[in-house]
Amino acid sequence: MDEKMINSIISKSQMKIAVSKFNEEDIKMKKRNISKLVATFILAITVTGGLVYATGSTIYEKVWKQPETYKITQNLTEDEKSKCISEEQARTIGNKYLKKIGFNNQTIEQLSLLKEFMKDDNIWILHSEKVTMEIDAENGKIKSINIPTFEYKIPYNYGITRKQARKVAKELLEKYRPENDKGEYELISLKRNNEEDKQAYIWYADFYKKYGDLINPAEKISIGWVPNINGLYSLNIESNTFENNEQKISKEEAIKIAIEKDKQIEKNKTIKKTKAKIRIKQMNENVYLRENFKEDYENRTLYFEKNGEDGYTLKKDATIYKTEKRVRKVWCIVVYYDMDNIGDYTYYIDSTTGEIIGGELGDDFYSEDVLREDPNNVIKK
Repeated sequence: MDEKMINSIISKSQMKIAVSKFNEEDIKMKKRNISKLVATFILAITVTGGLVYATGSTIYEKVWKQPETYKITQNLTEDEKSKCISEEQARTIGNKYLKKIGFNNQTIEQLSLLKEFMKDDNIWILHSEKVTMEIDAENGKIKSINIPTFEYKIPYNYGITRKQARKVAKELLEKYRPENDKGEYELISLKRNNEEDKQAYIWYADFYKKYGDLINPAEKISIGWVPNINGLYSLNIESNTFENNEQKISKEEAIKIAIEKDKQIEKNKTIKKTKAKIRIKQMNENVYLRENFKEDYENRTLYFEKNGEDGYTLKKDATIYKTEKRVRKVWCIVVYYDMDNIGDYTYYIDSTTGEIIGGELGDDFYSEDVLREDPNNVIKK
């Protein structure tokens, strides 16, 4: 079989192979063994039935897709409503959780089915006499709970020490975490609403799901409570599961991918240095927006418009971009520019496929270090 025939096979299968530049030589070498290459293509078509990504001698399915768009609205279509749990089901879930958090004498009185602002997620908003609750309208999972502090009789000696707060936070995690969630969480942040521990009447704890030495910010349980009586003040649960994908892309390969993309976007900036670390991150649309709507993205005016000197309001006709909520192991690559007052940028390079699946303005590591090195944080002894 000659190369022309192989190209014909590829064309007829309508298969797209994404190959990063760092393994072009590897592919050239494989073409010397034509029959083996054809067998690999056929196997990939049979197994995946769709798009694939080649890295080294292994074929992986691509994970990146161009962001979808939608217009902001709080109203659901009939098709969207059909995918949601019923009002009766939402009420049952809410009443069960009221008992779990100690409000045995209350029941859900009001329910509203809405879209979550700026996220295009369908949610049930539930109200009892004292509690406001949000439930994912498609899977019935609790998303958030809020209870005003005036609903509690705060004791005069409400102050506790950081050591006591750490112990209580872990007890509350076990009490309020989803029943079917057996994973390990790490206490990442422990803060309070006053500079002095013993003067604080609300404490806040953030727990991140652990996967070995890595933590997943997209699987997070945040708890706020009134000390001594341990009355729940707030609860927020994010449950975007980590896919635990393989690490096949090297640090050097990931840096090269990020630099090449940055050069395409930033024509007038020179990269001074880079930094790379493995992290768990949720896919996002930010690099896509930076590449296609650079000025509006960096000025944060893609969705908002200026209202006076300092204020911003949401554009009435704003088009929102969103990606799938996939959570992957990535190389976070921070590029630092050689110009003063020019913001750095962090790219998320999928550690399996080498695709750019998101990013953030600024130094992602700096943000994490600020959290971990905060003097109010649990990390400090």
